[in-house]
Amino acid sequence: MSNTTDKMLDRYVYLHLEPTQLEGRTGVTIHVKLDDEGVVVDAWQHDDEWGDEVIASTYKLYNDMGVEVKEVEDD
Repeated sequence: MSNTTDKMLDRYVYLHLEPTQLEGRTGVTIHVKLDDEGVVVDAWQHDDEWGDEVIASTYKLYNDMGVEVKEVEDD
């Protein structure tokens, strides 16, 4: 794989759900948040009895993806 391709793959955040995490329920909502330090990915599932719950979560820092973060200056 080329160095350019390697850098492109570094920019992905993966969240894998096992069938056991789904526990027979249907419908999963994937929530992606860009925060100050990186990308956070949560998988939410609705349960009629318990409400919404996070069944899996992962994150990746911008630095790990080769992304430089700069603060925006207010004029």
